[in-house]
Amino acid sequence: MVTPLLDLLPLPAFVASATGDVTNVNRRWIELFGNDTGKCWPRDFKIDAPDQVHLTSRHDDPTMPARLLTGLGNGDPRWFDVHCQPLEGEEQSPRTLGVLVEVTDQTRREAEIMAILRTAVDGIVLIDETGRIEMVNAAAEKLLGYASGELNGAQVDVLMGAEHRHQHTGYIRRYIETGEARIIGIGRELEAVTRDGRRIPVHLSVSEVQLAGRRRFTGFLRDLSEQRATQEMLAKQRERLAHVGRLSTMGEMTASIAHEINQPLTAIAMYAQSGLKLLQRGAPDIDKLSAMLDKLNTQSLRAGAIIERIQRFTRADPAERELVSVNTLLTDLLKLTEGDARLNNIELRFELDPDVPPVSADPVQIQQVALNLIRNAIDAMNEIHRKHGNQVRVSTRALPDGGVTVTVDDQGPGVPEQEADLIFSAFHTTKRDGMGMGLSICRTIITEHGGELGFHNHAAPEPGASFQFTLPARDVNHDSI
Repeated sequence: MVTPLLDLLPLPAFVASATGDVTNVNRRWIELFGNDTGKCWPRDFKIDAPDQVHLTSRHDDPTMPARLLTGLGNGDPRWFDVHCQPLEGEEQSPRTLGVLVEVTDQTRREAEIMAILRTAVDGIVLIDETGRIEMVNAAAEKLLGYASGELNGAQVDVLMGAEHRHQHTGYIRRYIETGEARIIGIGRELEAVTRDGRRIPVHLSVSEVQLAGRRRFTGFLRDLSEQRATQEMLAKQRERLAHVGRLSTMGEMTASIAHEINQPLTAIAMYAQSGLKLLQRGAPDIDKLSAMLDKLNTQSLRAGAIIERIQRFTRADPAERELVSVNTLLTDLLKLTEGDARLNNIELRFELDPDVPPVSADPVQIQQVALNLIRNAIDAMNEIHRKHGNQVRVSTRALPDGGVTVTVDDQGPGVPEQEADLIFSAFHTTKRDGMGMGLSICRTIITEHGGELGFHNHAAPEPGASFQFTLPARDVNHDSI
């Protein structure tokens, strides 16, 4: 039945009973669909009360309009969103007024988008504002070990570790309420949990999209397992190379190390011989003998400390970062370098800022970098026979952002201009017997720690150069979405 009042509406309109039967239509309806009334919905309307009308949508979401597909008699599919509201004053026999809004182009675009998402090489997970999974493409299902469609309708936090799972809903709510993005539009690396409970490293980037008139979030997952394996292999190679560098440095310091160890060994031998002579005289002076044994013990401990420092420096232990004091590392390093400095007539001067904060670093690797810079400074000054001076100054300084700068100043010839761009390159050296790996290894170590290694020549008339490296503030931030 055509209702004149409905003809005032420019869109196809209808009136339907509580059971979903169309009883009245307007002329625009007839132009599109003919004079068909009766039952034309895939499901009945549900009228719980005069102010509540629901026609279940394709999303099984009663808050969304239903979407009607029709061929209009010529086989060409067209899509319409059905918007309904209850008619007032119909308590005894509730009826519904509805209009159709054509969304054919929108539906096709959405279908194309969904087809692209489903066939993408990277894993894709589509969720709604509540974190409910609406779509998982084949790549994500394969990556996470789920069967096709198994994740649909589940909460996305099943893919997260327990440390993030209970926070996720709050993260989404915070973003919706404040617009503050922690990962949306940015991306980060984290671990996803597979169906069998394994954790795999992934790069997650999240974007916000509007589909079918609703806000949804698309997560793009890229498996980093192979990349992480490659990174671990390269890290081990760098550690081996750094170890070779430490052994090479110790080899270059053989003369000074031998001199440092020979001193306590000579003293030990002297005190031992003197003690034997006292014993051979008969009725030895116990006080003198006790003093000799005490001095012998002191020198043996001194020799042992030198050997222990060398062993610690040259061990091939895997790199492990810990919270360390840079000043303490340098003070300990002084004991290893002062013998080499004395042998080369070099004065080491340490100026350590007492306010430098602790940093997260591998102690041996940081000492390796500092030792390399100190020895380079000694070699540079010896090249010109210390004609500008014989002092190497090692200093630390706290940075405003919480980091630390370590500087090694020498009184050598400085870095030639033609060498400036090559000085940190692998296998480039200005030394006659050098491997050309020292500064290259040092820059790699500092870069891995998130810092920078650089240099500059002193401004005239001051001779020499400054090499400095920075270490960033220790990270106290926690991961958050």
